[in-house]
Amino acid sequence: MQSVIEKRRFRPTGLVLVALWTIGFIGVSSAPVARGEDPVFSGPQPGEKLTPLKLSGVYDDAAGQEFDAVADADGKPTLLVFVHKLTRPGLGLARGLTNYAHSLKDPPSYSAIVWLNDDKAEAEAFLNRARPSLNLKVPVGISIDGGEGPGAYGLNRNVELTVLVAKDNKVLANFALIQPSMTDGVKIAGEFAKALGKTPPTAEELQKIAYPGRAMNMRRRPNPSRE
Repeated sequence: MQSVIEKRRFRPTGLVLVALWTIGFIGVSSAPVARGEDPVFSGPQPGEKLTPLKLSGVYDDAAGQEFDAVADADGKPTLLVFVHKLTRPGLGLARGLTNYAHSLKDPPSYSAIVWLNDDKAEAEAFLNRARPSLNLKVPVGISIDGGEGPGAYGLNRNVELTVLVAKDNKVLANFALIQPSMTDGVKIAGEFAKALGKTPPTAEELQKIAYPGRAMNMRRRPNPSRE
């Protein structure tokens, strides 16, 4: 059966934030650069402070409840992802990064997906309808500031994902991704792992986390050599 994502390409007008707080990490800015074009920026840059990020919860007990992702992070290493539009590669990256972060229990960390859309009801309906296909394990919230997100964040609608890495509310790395891919994911997850003092995941490991069903199907596929 074709998934919800395959049936319909959904384009929220907002962005999901992935921010990571790290200890003793030097700030990195990863602004995509096209030949002959200026660098693209989105969101707070390294060295800048994160301001409150008010969201409306979507799933389970958090549904309809307002929370502040930055306050909930409470200075812990945190991964936050902002999404302007949703494509299959973007979803895979957002899911791979946040589910990877969610799997690391020690030391404690925090990750969340921040959904930005001008139509809150439409966003809620989509996120609930597509929940099985999205398969996200971290808090998902819709920005109460609409599709632009908080003004202080300076988010760019022309990118697909903005990923921030920070600690103690201070941005250490910023990734503004026009065409997200698992290559970006390896870099970002590597910074997150470094912040936690862990070995970075390989591209294969991150791929399995991003697309768990694909790995399961491969295991179930019959092996002709055994027949």
